[in-house]
Amino acid sequence: MALADAGRTDDRDRLLRQGAARPVADLAGACAALRAVRRDAETHALLGAFLGRRTPEDAAALAAADPAALVPELRAAARALSPARERDLLHALRVAGLV
Repeated sequence: MALADAGRTDDRDRLLRQGAARPVADLAGACAALRAVRRDAETHALLGAFLGRRTPEDAAALAAADPAALVPELRAAARALSPARERDLLHALRVAGLV
């Protein structure tokens, strides 16, 4: 994102946190677009914000859009937040049949 390239990572992170409130389908598209241009830090920040605001079941619904890519990314983001967040995510992913 241009903000990160300009050294404005706080602004970038604020926008990504706001994006976490979007519908799951929108977030799946945003993650795919960020991955396509190799914006791993932005993807991680977006997923971290998403996991901090949404339910584990929402995260499982997001992961279902592209399990091969999103399950590992969501797990990494959850792990960065807390062991409890990762545990809750793993449970939701198992219930959804994604792990």
